[in-house]
Amino acid sequence: MPVVGFHQARRPRQTHRARIKRELSWPRPGGIALSLAGAAIIFSGAQALAPGVDPGLPSPAAAPAHSLTTPDTSAGPARSFASTQSSASPAETQSGATPSRPAQQPSKGPSTLSGAGSSPSPITGTAAAPLVAGAAADSPLQKLFESGNATPKDRALWDINDPGSPLALVNKRRPLHPEAYVPANLVVPAVEAGSAEPPLLRADAAAAAERMFAAAAADGVRITIKSSYRSFDTQVSVYNGYVANKGTAATDTTSARPGFSEHQTGLAMDIGDANAGTACDFSSCFASTAAARWVAAHGADYGFVVRYAPGEESVTGYLAEPWHLRYLGITVARDMDVRGIHSYEEYAGLPGAPDYK
Repeated sequence: MPVVGFHQARRPRQTHRARIKRELSWPRPGGIALSLAGAAIIFSGAQALAPGVDPGLPSPAAAPAHSLTTPDTSAGPARSFASTQSSASPAETQSGATPSRPAQQPSKGPSTLSGAGSSPSPITGTAAAPLVAGAAADSPLQKLFESGNATPKDRALWDINDPGSPLALVNKRRPLHPEAYVPANLVVPAVEAGSAEPPLLRADAAAAAERMFAAAAADGVRITIKSSYRSFDTQVSVYNGYVANKGTAATDTTSARPGFSEHQTGLAMDIGDANAGTACDFSSCFASTAAARWVAAHGADYGFVVRYAPGEESVTGYLAEPWHLRYLGITVARDMDVRGIHSYEEYAGLPGAPDYK
């Protein structure tokens, strides 16, 4: 009996390509091997490319440590900022603290950036610039200005190296610059003169002197000005005159060399007592006069200090001069008085100047 439909039940003959495709299909051994090989290739490619990194750019490891890209939230594309901060500060490394994030990661806030397009300074470990230029960082003068109760008002004058500032510090080791400096605002104060030399002071010191002399007069004390501003050339004559009379060594204890005198700043004056006569002028006995006692007690309220006080000779380099007053401004003068500091060198936190070097 013939087999009906045999040619339909019989599997058709396969071509060579079909047989290969069949052998490499899943789950035959060839298909499994092919799948494993493909997975290995894909995994190797994934390892070669770090996530989120454009393969056309250098990898983070190859980028310089100071390169930092921070988005500009105002407008436009991201800008590039320079960063001087390392991955961990020395203090963090020594203490075992967690190092800061790598430099290539963007900062989360504006605190480490100084501004768009500028080089930021790291906050950690950066010392703030002193408010008063030239004064020691831990000095009473510096602390006064840090407290916010300071004078003068002009920020540019917060400099003890500036001869135009009421804070200027002049002594045997700190000459004036320029040497022949002349104050720009010298005026004649409306006070009583005690010598043929016309009184002349800077405007701020002159106004303070007028108030102080008036207050003293109200207490029955007649203060006079014996000497005030002296130019460089005038100081040459004064100093040389003393040297001719008593020699250089003795002169250097009582008179400043040209270019080293506070008088040249227009902020210093030598006073007298009109009621006491002239017997104690420029002498140690002046300390017993009413004028000397009054300014020692009240001078700070008007911005003046006795610049060369007794007991400070090894610091100031001069014998005590109770007649020599220096204008520093009310806030500074009062702070010195409250603290019981009697030399401006100590108040500014600087070494004394007992001699010239």
